[in-house]
Amino acid sequence: MSGRSSLLVAVGGVLVAALGAIGVSSDDRTHLGFVELDPWLVVYALGLLVALGAGPCGLYDRFKDSAGGSATRWDLALSVWGGVSLVAGLVFFGFGLAAGFDPASGSGALAIVGVGACGLVVGALLLFVIGAD
Repeated sequence: MSGRSSLLVAVGGVLVAALGAIGVSSDDRTHLGFVELDPWLVVYALGLLVALGAGPCGLYDRFKDSAGGSATRWDLALSVWGGVSLVAGLVFFGFGLAAGFDPASGSGALAIVGVGACGLVVGALLLFVIGAD
C-alpha cells in the first residue's frame, strides 16, 4: 500500500470514528455494558482500528529514503506507529480521567474504547518485539 492510499484509508477511518462518536453522543441510553452495546460504539471502534491499522504501511513507504534495507524501514515504521498509538492512548486516557470512565455515559464509553483500541496496537507491538529473534 502506498503512502497516499494509506493516508486515505486513515482519513476514512477517522471519519467513520467521528460518525460513530456523533452517534454515541446523540443518545442518552447505556452505551457499554454487559447487557447492552451501542451499535454506534462499534462503528466508532471499527473506525479507530482502521485508522490505526493504516499507519505502518504508510510509514514504511515514507521511510523509503532511509539508509538500510527493508528491515530497517519496518523497524522505523513500527517504532513511530507504536509511539503514535501510545500518545493517542494517553490522550484517550486523559479524556477518560476528565470525563469519567463511566461506561454508561457517552464520553466514558468513547474513552474506554479509545484506550482499548490504542492498547491493542501497543500490546501487539510489544508481543512482536518480545517474540522477535
